Amino acid sequence: MTYIITTQELEHLSEAELHQKFHAILSDLARRNLAAADCPLTTVTLENIRRAIQRKRARAPRPRF
Repeated sequence: MTYIITTQELEHLSEAELHQKFHAILSDLARRNLAAADCPLTTVTLENIRRAIQRKRARAPRPRF
């Protein structure tokens, strides 16, 4: 299975859901004895997920002490 998920498709997901999706993709690759580097579209998807996580963290309110 080839993964290609755009950043727009990830916007509605929570950070936990993004982490879950990221690890599910890596688990699927490992189950098939593949690495992300073996699948260029999957590499793009994983990077899109990383960026979505970074954007969510940047927008999250920071606690003030």
